Amino acid sequence: MTTSLTSLLHAVRRGLPSTVCALALTLIAPHARADTPPLRVGATPPPAAAAAPGDDPIPTMERALAYVQQHLGSGEDGAYHVAYAVTDRRSVTLQGTHGATAGASHEHDRIADVDVRVGSRTLDNTHKIRDASWWSEVQRPTLIAPLADSGPSGTTKGGTALFELLLRGTDDMYRAARRRLIKIRANTAVKVEREDRSDDFSAAPTPVAVAPRPPLAIDEATWGAWVRDASALYLRYPAVHDSAVQIVATDQRRWLATNEGTRIADGTHHLRVATWATTTADDGMKLQVYDYVDVASVDHLPDRARLLAMVQGAAERLTELRAAPLVEPYAGPAILRGRAAGVFFHEIFGHRVEGHRQKDEDEGQTFTSRVGQPILPAFLSVVDDPTVANIGGIDLNGAYRFDDEGVPSERVSLVERGVLRTFLLSRSPIAGFPSSNGHGRRQPGNAVVARQGNLMVEASQSMPYAALRARLLDEVRKQNKPFGLVFDDISGGFTFTGRAEVNAFSVQPVTVWKVFPDGRPDQLVRGVDLIGTPLTTFARILAAGDDRDVFNGMCGAESGWVPVSASSPSLLVGEVEVQRHEKENDRPPLLVAPTVLQ
Repeated sequence: MTTSLTSLLHAVRRGLPSTVCALALTLIAPHARADTPPLRVGATPPPAAAAAPGDDPIPTMERALAYVQQHLGSGEDGAYHVAYAVTDRRSVTLQGTHGATAGASHEHDRIADVDVRVGSRTLDNTHKIRDASWWSEVQRPTLIAPLADSGPSGTTKGGTALFELLLRGTDDMYRAARRRLIKIRANTAVKVEREDRSDDFSAAPTPVAVAPRPPLAIDEATWGAWVRDASALYLRYPAVHDSAVQIVATDQRRWLATNEGTRIADGTHHLRVATWATTTADDGMKLQVYDYVDVASVDHLPDRARLLAMVQGAAERLTELRAAPLVEPYAGPAILRGRAAGVFFHEIFGHRVEGHRQKDEDEGQTFTSRVGQPILPAFLSVVDDPTVANIGGIDLNGAYRFDDEGVPSERVSLVERGVLRTFLLSRSPIAGFPSSNGHGRRQPGNAVVARQGNLMVEASQSMPYAALRARLLDEVRKQNKPFGLVFDDISGGFTFTGRAEVNAFSVQPVTVWKVFPDGRPDQLVRGVDLIGTPLTTFARILAAGDDRDVFNGMCGAESGWVPVSASSPSLLVGEVEVQRHEKENDRPPLLVAPTVLQ
């Protein structure tokens, strides 16, 4: 079960419209970081977690590619590009609630993706049909693949089920692609000339890379006891109405083969230790506090003492939040601490530099014509670097070696000293940028588009946090405001990037403080939504701290949910706007559970 921390994400479906992009923490761990060392602790892994001997779908995928090339690869509208991906996901979840546990939950699934392009690189079936609704786009079938493919290579005795699945999926996608290409040609003939006349598909390297994947295992007995015991701590806090403590260990393997010659076999290991607690304030507002640690190695898991401290900290914060006053609508100076600043940049900047949004005329195209121009203060630079697996001892969710089109990941310098330089690119080129930089990503079952990986904000000029806070108070006095705000923690956010909606963002902070220029103690407030529009907000960034923090989460957009990271120093913003968060109207529970632990 996935638990998000914003009401928007409770309702959103996999595969969002292109104008809506959402970022969230989840209790189900994202899949992150490639090429980790063997992960094995304590007990022998259960049968569901062990790799099938000799399991290698690549030979079957190659056989299917050769067959398709023979039958569909020629002619005016033949399949000029075919790519197969098989993704195998195995996970174990251990969860404790109210001092009890239901044991271990094991899951194993395997999905096949089939991508077919007909026409030519200049114009193919992926071209956007203008003035058509997003829901009219081709619906991709979910192909549930067999859980093993271990027969003799190159023979029909092995991989028959997968071979048949790939052929059936290719046949379906080829038919849909041919039909769509006819519509595209008709649409092109009756519409005005496109602003961006770049091709639909770019040439790219064809790597052959195999990274063996040992099975993942955790000590289920030890961690089962830890999450059970840690969950009992919440019973000491009457304000906590519901809670859980959880560890999710995920082993994901991927095989990718294309008719161009790309062959990749790699995988990811990810473990998340998380805890959440919820309550209802007297006015009906639902409040939730979430804390977590994401790691890519068992060696980086927190110990029992840190787990207990996470739970105690979450319970105390939630208790304080329930008693805190509701925020009033406000516009004025604020500090965004590191994680909050990272999410802030992910939403207001990162989505607007994804390549496909520059050539889509339904998009706001905030930065399309701004290359070479200042868009941020000169002391700030922004990069997206999936090749980095760790910052300051924190493993990054958005790390990977190859994107979902088989292109090696790259460090992309998006903004250099305030000046926009480039965009995040898949193999869909845009004007002035003809090649992918390794950012074509998707959740299995979706089409690839350009997405963020590890977005990093860097400051060439910075100051200690105490000095940044002092400057905030100076700005409060200068603007004659009664207080400023400090955003300490964040749960997620979302943004609209299209022309049909207000080009705006919303970030959902958890811990927000009022700070007063007259020396009064800081005051915690609740129910805060940070809102605004990108260009106005960028112009008001005044200074950066010398600290840095990381937000790890899942980002949902057109190509589904992908693991991402966003890191930043603390930022002083001359003016932010906040509004009250939505709330329900039910009273708190009428039957309050007695305190079990004294």
